Amino acid sequence: MRNYRTYFTGLALALFAATAFAEDKEITISDGGAAALKLGVPKDAEVTKSKKGEETTISTKEGKIYIWPVSKSASVNDALPHVGEVIKSEFTEYVVASTEDITVAGAKAKHLKGKGAEADDGDPGSADVVIFEVGKHVFAACVHGEKDAAAKQRPTLLSVLKTAKVP
Repeated sequence: MRNYRTYFTGLALALFAATAFAEDKEITISDGGAAALKLGVPKDAEVTKSKKGEETTISTKEGKIYIWPVSKSASVNDALPHVGEVIKSEFTEYVVASTEDITVAGAKAKHLKGKGAEADDGDPGSADVVIFEVGKHVFAACVHGEKDAAAKQRPTLLSVLKTAKVP
């Protein structure tokens, strides 16, 4: 009887893993024209790139995740003073309220939480920004919204970033 339990437990875990994998699709983000980042995103997410290719937007049921290569920075620490400039197409007047060390793609990253204004209409809001490195490339990922909307989108942002890897 015990062998059957082990077998069925293993089978259930394998089926769950296969189902979870089927729920995602993999995307590649470029930096300077070269593939620099792979991410797993929800299967139904819509992925768009800006006309200049400098911003990738991942639209999910929970909201939008914005990702930019920070080509002028060689490390996470180099990018930190430029966060407001990097995200200004989506969020302005960004003031960091807290910083947390996290890991993305096996490397140290910074998770910033703060307030500012939405770029499209100037409404006050909140934004979570993660500055991270993948290989030799530095990226910024952001979720934002009016009031405390960033907190509601945070789990999706962090879930997508857990899949980050070198292409």
